[in-house]
Amino acid sequence: MNMISKGEEVHPLGEGDFSFPTAGGRVRLSVTSDALTPYGGLVPWAAFTKHLGIVEQLAGDCPVTRTSPNAAPVYDVLQSFMLTALTDGRRFSHVERLREDPTIPELFGMEAVVSDDTVRRLFEEVDPVGGAEWVARHAKPMWGALPDQIIMDWDSTVQPKYGHQDGAKVGYNPGKPGRRSFHPLLGVVARTRLCPAYRFRSGDTVTATQWQEAMEDAQRWLGERQVWLNRGDLGLGQDPVMTWHEAVAGRPYYLFKLKLTSKVREALHQVPEADWQGPSKVEGWQVAEGSLQLTGWRQPRRVVFARCLQGVVPSEKSGEFWDQNKHEFAVYVTSLPLKEYNAWQIQQLYRDRADTENVFDELKNQWGFSGFCAKARATTEVAARLLLMVYNLWVLFVRFIVPHKHTEAKRGRRWFLLIAGRLVQSGRQKELQISIRGGWAEQLRAGYVRLHEWIRTTAPQLKPVVPLPA
Repeated sequence: MNMISKGEEVHPLGEGDFSFPTAGGRVRLSVTSDALTPYGGLVPWAAFTKHLGIVEQLAGDCPVTRTSPNAAPVYDVLQSFMLTALTDGRRFSHVERLREDPTIPELFGMEAVVSDDTVRRLFEEVDPVGGAEWVARHAKPMWGALPDQIIMDWDSTVQPKYGHQDGAKVGYNPGKPGRRSFHPLLGVVARTRLCPAYRFRSGDTVTATQWQEAMEDAQRWLGERQVWLNRGDLGLGQDPVMTWHEAVAGRPYYLFKLKLTSKVREALHQVPEADWQGPSKVEGWQVAEGSLQLTGWRQPRRVVFARCLQGVVPSEKSGEFWDQNKHEFAVYVTSLPLKEYNAWQIQQLYRDRADTENVFDELKNQWGFSGFCAKARATTEVAARLLLMVYNLWVLFVRFIVPHKHTEAKRGRRWFLLIAGRLVQSGRQKELQISIRGGWAEQLRAGYVRLHEWIRTTAPQLKPVVPLPA
């Protein structure tokens, strides 16, 4: 729309124009045929993804055979969905927001942005098992950015559902007890924010359900990069999970937090006071080593006890004969060698996992990971896998602009995607004019220089993508 400041009010509702009184005077809005877009930041993204060639390879290797001559190209369908996910879409219908943007087909070489029905129909035809292999096969080049020694953080999340979706079942759901849900399992590589592991699960599962299958898939998909340590919260400290690690030499180590059950608390209270390392100070941690065999465990395992003094509870309040120390407790079970990692290092290694919790939160609240749901399981699962691919690509892309730290999607979209632009075409030359200035412009310019240099000096076959900080 064109903006004409302080114009006279002429036909305020006629000819499709509107005139509004504002603090700066009356402003008239009018429709223009110019190719305008709110997503000027998509130009470097288009160059980045074209250089990688991942979307083109996905389209060329799609497991669905298209027979109708009127069917939309698979490439257009995939780009339409992936751009919807990138631009903060949460539902398939949000693709409609992009259909009126004339610049998107020009930037990405599409015939057109397709409808949400077209996206759903393609995804519904993808077999879940074949779809997992399809997406994983073409995501492999991204893992060249991972460190050689991978720490994989595992967690599951609850996705409440309100319709009649395949796989939505009643299970653990603290937010909506009794509501059907999905319970997907995710694996994130520590300190990189990249998420190479995903497994769709129904709502009646627990964290350890199908973990072995998810882990073996991840090992296969990661190729040369192999997992050195698996970390997880309360739900993974189960005997079958730990036995898998111990069964074959060369498998990853594990480090899991244990639930403070009665048996675990009993073991905590049996630790001699002299065995606690570190001074007993308020807000200061102490650690102790031990061995523990819980009910259902095949053998004793190394555990690390940790406690933090929170204060003193007076005897008159506790009802005891003397004042009581109040502690926060944590217990970890691990296969890491005692000679190489002491109790303090084990505790810190687990506490470093806190940063990964931010990834799970970002996926749920700043991406459409809990959305893009359809009645057919295949549609939902393929959408989730492709969304995670977009997320991983975005993590790598943003490192060109902000090299030394992670930028969450909420801020990244605001500063690096939402840039007003006008597409101008002269002959074969396309130019997208964007409106930026000040420090914002300088940051983008520096990032674009890094991206341009990377494209110039790397082959499209994806040598190591974007080196992430160790």
